Amino acid sequence: MTAVVSGIIIAKKYRDSVFATLKNLQTAEQNLFRMKEAIEDIDKTITEARMIMPDIFKKKTAEELMYIRVDELKSRFRDAEIIITNIEYKGNEISMTIGIKAGKMKDYTAFVNNVGYLQSLKFPFFSINAVSLFQSQDKISVSYEIKGALKTLKDSRSYKD
Repeated sequence: MTAVVSGIIIAKKYRDSVFATLKNLQTAEQNLFRMKEAIEDIDKTITEARMIMPDIFKKKTAEELMYIRVDELKSRFRDAEIIITNIEYKGNEISMTIGIKAGKMKDYTAFVNNVGYLQSLKFPFFSINAVSLFQSQDKISVSYEIKGALKTLKDSRSYKD
């Protein structure tokens, strides 16, 4: 009698163990499909991001890209004073605060186009914090000041395959 009861208990534990193993195997199989989908989504996102990034982003350091962009701003805003600060590193991002001041605005359309140009920059992009317009006391001329920051990823070359 004891042998039969012991056999039944062992068989029940074995059956419960088999069902638990089967359930764990099914869960692992479901998670495998979810992980494959997640990997496909990540690969798709990386591919799309690489298509957006310019080729120079792969060849230059982030600091070089920042200084190249500052030179471009200086050539675009010839009549303005461009004030830059040191590069700041925060996590995976670097930024450089920039101020653009012009004494006399010659053409409002050119000013609006220049602000649009700043908003369209990518890698590094320009984040506008404030735009101020000032009228002279004689009310003949208008000056402006644009405050913002150039921002990009910390090291462009570390994001290769």
